[in-house]
Amino acid sequence: MIKHFNGGPPTQYSHTVLVYLIGVISSLLFAINNRLRNVEKEKIQSELSFLKAQINPHFLFNTLNSIYALAIKKDDKTADAVVQLSELMRYIITNANDDVIALDKELNYIDNFIQLQKTRLGNTVKIKYELDGIVYGKCITPLILISFIENAFKHGVNPNQDSEININITILEDFLTLFVSNNKVDSVQSQSGIGLQNTIDRLNHLYPKNHELLIDDSQNKYTVTLKINIGC
Repeated sequence: MIKHFNGGPPTQYSHTVLVYLIGVISSLLFAINNRLRNVEKEKIQSELSFLKAQINPHFLFNTLNSIYALAIKKDDKTADAVVQLSELMRYIITNANDDVIALDKELNYIDNFIQLQKTRLGNTVKIKYELDGIVYGKCITPLILISFIENAFKHGVNPNQDSEININITILEDFLTLFVSNNKVDSVQSQSGIGLQNTIDRLNHLYPKNHELLIDDSQNKYTVTLKINIGC
């Protein structure tokens, strides 16, 4: 008598083939996922390089304008401004392309920028700058703070109006809080510019879960409050 079997336990060969197929599929999925991550990382790095390439000439242009204004007036502070410009450019050339930099170097860059603006603007604008906290042993991405400060000088200065700029940087443990405010005045530069938007894009790329940004654009004042993780 011939017996027909419609089913039964899988053979050892079937087990082996199944395990092999699962292994192949898992390896392919892992390779695809890893490749997608690398592509996304390369895309982000390319975007960041593009943003930095736009930011650096922007700073240079504004700083040279400041020196030019002093030279036209034959101001005695022109020499000091040239030294400040030299330090600004040295920082951009040697450190701006680094992924992270010591916080004290970034703050020194900001200080040079503010001092240069004070020299250029004189008594035409009230400038208040305060720094509180321990800066050493902390790290930050280069040029991530300066655009907010530069934006205040770009749109908050008019010799014929009440111009006031306040800058406060507070460091507490692994967090830095930057507060920048400026009175709204008539300005030939009516838009925020590519530098500010690029900085916001860089924050979203580099500090997606490690920063809080609040921008208050009221009728008479523009304020920015940025809290960012500066732990190395």
